Amino acid sequence: MFYLILKSVHLVAIISWMAGILYLFRLFVNHAEKGLVDENIHRLLCSMEEKLYRFITVPAMSCAWMAAIAMIVLVPGLLGGRWLHFKLLFVILLSAFTIYGGQLLRRFKNRHPQLPSGKTLRILNEVPTLLMIVIVLLVVFRP
Repeated sequence: MFYLILKSVHLVAIISWMAGILYLFRLFVNHAEKGLVDENIHRLLCSMEEKLYRFITVPAMSCAWMAAIAMIVLVPGLLGGRWLHFKLLFVILLSAFTIYGGQLLRRFKNRHPQLPSGKTLRILNEVPTLLMIVIVLLVVFRP
C-alpha cells in the first residue's frame, strides 16, 4: 500500500514538473520576443518565471526524485530491470534541462547579451516533451 502511495506522489510530481518546465520555456519565448524591449513586461515575466521555477518546477522535480528513490529503497528489485536504467538516464537529462531553465531564468533577469532567440526557445520547448515520451514508453513497455 505504501508503495502505491509513493507511486501516486511520484506521478503527481511528474505531472507538475512537466507542466512547470513546459510553461517556463513558453514564458522564455515571450520574454525573448517582447520582454526585452518593454521594462514592464520584463519585470512581469521575470516575476512569473521566478515563481514558477522556485515554487512549482524545482519542488515538483525534487518530489519526483524523492518518491522514486523511496520506491527503489522499498522495492530494490526495480533496479534489476534495464528499462529503469534507461529511464533514469532520460530523467537525469530532464533534470539537467530543468537546471538549464534556471540558468536561462537568471540570464533573462540580468538581460544577458547572448540570449536564445524566440525560435530557438520554441525548439528547446520540445526537448522535455520528447524526453517525457521516451520515459513514458520505457515505463509502459519495459523493454
